[in-house]
Amino acid sequence: MGILFNAVQQDMKRNFIIQQLQDANITEYQNQNILDLDYQTLKYVLSMHKIQNS
Repeated sequence: MGILFNAVQQDMKRNFIIQQLQDANITEYQNQNILDLDYQTLKYVLSMHKIQNS
């Protein structure tokens, strides 16, 4: 049960970041669709966006 919970939780975090990026009209990073990026890269892209717009 713990493994399933962790997988679902990680997927929810990833989807939350994707939603935030889409709300900021960010759909690509380095010519790659954000839906194809891994969680770590998504965190990086969102962090850079927040830094640049603060």
